Amino acid sequence: MTNYSNDLSPQKTAIVRAAGLTYIIIIVIGVLNSVFIDSRLIIDGDITGTINNIQANEFLFRFGSVCILILYCTVIILSVLLYLILKTVNKNLALLAMVFRLGEALLGITTVFISFILLSLVNNQINITSVEDTQLNIIVAALSDARNFGLFIVLFLIGIGGTLFFYIFYKSLYIPKVLSIWGMFTYLSMLFLSVVSLLFLERPAQLELVLYGLGTLFELTIGFWLLIKGIKIQQISNNPEL
Repeated sequence: MTNYSNDLSPQKTAIVRAAGLTYIIIIVIGVLNSVFIDSRLIIDGDITGTINNIQANEFLFRFGSVCILILYCTVIILSVLLYLILKTVNKNLALLAMVFRLGEALLGITTVFISFILLSLVNNQINITSVEDTQLNIIVAALSDARNFGLFIVLFLIGIGGTLFFYIFYKSLYIPKVLSIWGMFTYLSMLFLSVVSLLFLERPAQLELVLYGLGTLFELTIGFWLLIKGIKIQQISNNPEL
């Protein structure tokens, strides 16, 4: 008969709780940056207004970029922790999932680098001879688009890596199946959103709002679950009376 136990080694318990905490940190940083920084500085379709906002709030822009850098470094930590939790279930698949999420983090860090290049241009810290305002706007717009498309690809990598990790969770029975299924659905929806965003310039704003909202809710849920409840290890009992 199959029984379940919460009797994990102290090391594995610490890894599981750390994974839960990193999920929460990632979501908190992402939401706060989106609500209090990006929404204040970035104006969709108005590059001049965006430039003016960045010039007027340089420290805020720098602070937001550093926060995102910390976020993606935390993603690296989360990727390794999830691999350590799940490698005993399916090592090869867990490794593949970790590679995709590490790719997400590295590309995300690249978008932070682009943000600082953009800031240098806006503040005329890069010496460009005879660049008129219109030309500067074009360059800044191109860098802004490059950063956005980079983030769409980040979302693509999250979708694949996250789906693989929660497929392994589903097979392992470490967490309730409903949570694993919810996780696979969430990350597949991120994959869908990334493909739509890369293929179509115009897309319903409600689509992003709904899918990002659902993703945020799930990652907070799984974060607190791993932090508080942890995982259950499947055990096979040979007692015929059970």
